[in-house]
Formats: sequence, C-alpha cells, structure tokens
Amino acid sequence: MSNLLKRVLAGAVGIPLILAVSYYGGILFFVFAAVINAIALWEFYSMVEKKDIHPLKYTAIFFSLMVMIGFLELQGSELFLYSFLICSVIIFSVIEIFRGGKRNPVNVMIVLFGYLYITLPMIFLVALSELSKNSGLNILILIFVLIWTCDTAAYFGGRAFGKHQLSGISPKKTWEGAVAGFVFTVIVSLLVHFIFPEKLILKDAVIIGFIVGIFSQIGDLFESLIKRHCDVKDSSDIIPGHGGVLDRFDSLIFVAPVIFLYELLRQHL
Repeated sequence: MSNLLKRVLAGAVGIPLILAVSYYGGILFFVFAAVINAIALWEFYSMVEKKDIHPLKYTAIFFSLMVMIGFLELQGSELFLYSFLICSVIIFSVIEIFRGGKRNPVNVMIVLFGYLYITLPMIFLVALSELSKNSGLNILILIFVLIWTCDTAAYFGGRAFGKHQLSGISPKKTWEGAVAGFVFTVIVSLLVHFIFPEKLILKDAVIIGFIVGIFSQIGDLFESLIKRHCDVKDSSDIIPGHGGVLDRFDSLIFVAPVIFLYELLRQHL
C-alpha cells in the first residue's frame, strides 16, 4: 500500500472521528483529549530518550491523566493546576533522588516540560469544549477546520510557489507556503462568519483566523525542532502514513492555549 493511500485512509477515518467528538463534546471529547495527551506524551518522552535523557514516562503519563480528571472534577480550578505543577516538581524530584543509575535532574525538567507542552494545551482544549456550549459556535470544529486549511494551503502553496526557505529546521517549508497557509486560514474563517454571522462576528473571525494562521505553523515548526534535535523523522509510526499523534496535533498544541486566552479576554471585556 502506497504512503499516499495510507494517508488518505487514515484521514478518512480520523477526520470524521475528530469532528464527531468535537460536535458531541462532554465526556466523549474529554476521553479523546486524554488519549491524545497520553500518546503524545509517550512519543515526546520516547524521542528525548534518544538523547540519553530518561524521564519516568509511564509515571508521568499516569500523573498527567490524573490532573486532567482532577481539573474536570473541580470544574476548571486554576488553583488546582498551579498546585499540581508545584507538587509535581517535588514528587518527581524525590523520585529522581532515589532512582538508580539513570538519575539526572534534567529528567524532572523534561517531565514538567511535557506537561506544559502537551497536557496543559489538552486541558485548555477541554475547557474550550465547555465554553462552546454557551457560545452558540462550536469553537473546536472551527479550530480543527482552520488548522487543516492552514496545513493544506501551506503545503500546496509551498509546492507551487515556494522559493525562499522558511527555516533551516524544516528545509521543505517556505515563506511562500507559510503566507499561503495564513491567508487561506483567514479567508476560511471569514467565510464561516458570512455563513453564520450570528454565531461568529467579524472581529472574532479575523482574530481567530490570525491566531490559527500564525500559531499552527509555529507549533509545527517547534515539533520539527524537537524531532531534529532527537534525530527522528516522526514522533512515532502509530498513524499509517502520518507518523505519530504528536505529528498530527503539534499545531493544535500551540493554537489551543492562545484561543483559550482570547476567549477568556473576550468574555471578560
């Protein structure tokens, strides 16, 4: 089976699944986010092991799932999140002190970075799912559609017009492709406004389009930086033709916190 066919089949299954769990929200979306969090953390910790760093990945994944459940049960308590991060420093530091030959303070830092890089954005995504219930617009579906738009437009724009390399991190990405991704993301966001003007006002359409068009590409480049540093091509091979879960959700990881912050500011101003 060709790689292109694998990508098409994976997309044919994955896209409807993502749209369905985003539409229904609630516990279904929470389970989806928790699974993505667990697999992406496992991929991240496995990649850094190639650089002789050995975080307690299974313990860290277990704790991350507990904090997601705790955040859900406590209805989004920010104090719980702060307390968890502080306690995590203490708990993993103690474990590392009494660990065997692989003990290294960097292991603790990597565990905590994994929480900041992956778990917190997944929590913000769950929080956005809850906010969607009161806004009349399913912000999750909008985010996914815009990310897919940006990724697709950047790919084809780069292939058609790309001449100037965007970054040495990812040699195939070009400024022309990045601009195409950004422009088409904003255009699609505006189209959603004109189709559903009562659900997405013009200002929000423009700002959300800008956020996704910029931060989705930054998220993609940052994950490429991690992979290049760890000398791996993909975060894993769990998704046929697409690589790993982290490869597919790297853009979302950077977009979710910024959209969540914007939603909070919008509701309180």
